[in-house]
Amino acid sequence: MKLTLKEGKANKIHLLLDGEYRMTVDRDFIAMSGITNHMELDDAALEDLSGAISARRAFNKATDLLSRRDHSTAELLQKLRQKGFDAEAAQSAVEKLQDFGYLDDRRFAETYAAELVRSKGFGKRRIVTELFRKGIDREIISDVTDTLEPSEDTLLSLIERKYSRNLTTEKGVQRTFGALLRMGYAPGEIKQALQQAVENLEEME
Repeated sequence: MKLTLKEGKANKIHLLLDGEYRMTVDRDFIAMSGITNHMELDDAALEDLSGAISARRAFNKATDLLSRRDHSTAELLQKLRQKGFDAEAAQSAVEKLQDFGYLDDRRFAETYAAELVRSKGFGKRRIVTELFRKGIDREIISDVTDTLEPSEDTLLSLIERKYSRNLTTEKGVQRTFGALLRMGYAPGEIKQALQQAVENLEEME
């Protein structure tokens, strides 16, 4: 089979086999792959070329996704598969990004955990759950959550800022207790913080 390279728009190059269009790549890929105009390809060479092109496209898509926000490895792999890339191409893209330092589960976990504390007010238990959902390794989760600041002050501040109006009735206190449990705080620390918040409220009256 004869491979023909045809100029496209911008930096695109169209690949034709025996005069029929097969796929489109970018100029950088042509330069790195070593393929040339009018070269002959057998079935094995064509399969290798198709695999390399798929891996390149997966890498470009992964880079685009990371440019929008950081991802965990598992999350990025899942998105690439959803975009139609096969497992080999997706894995190749992920490994390259890891080698370049653009994809790092520990860094992602640290940043994401801090964001969950800052913007959501989540406690340690909920953060563990959210990191696990992102496909983060259990050892990394343990390391990251062990470094989180103690939640007592954060929890008290959260209660006084968001739930103070609930603390005037027993039913309101119970609802607040349930809400804080879902946010990942332990029963003991919730009880202690609620007691302190009620005392602070009484002192203000």
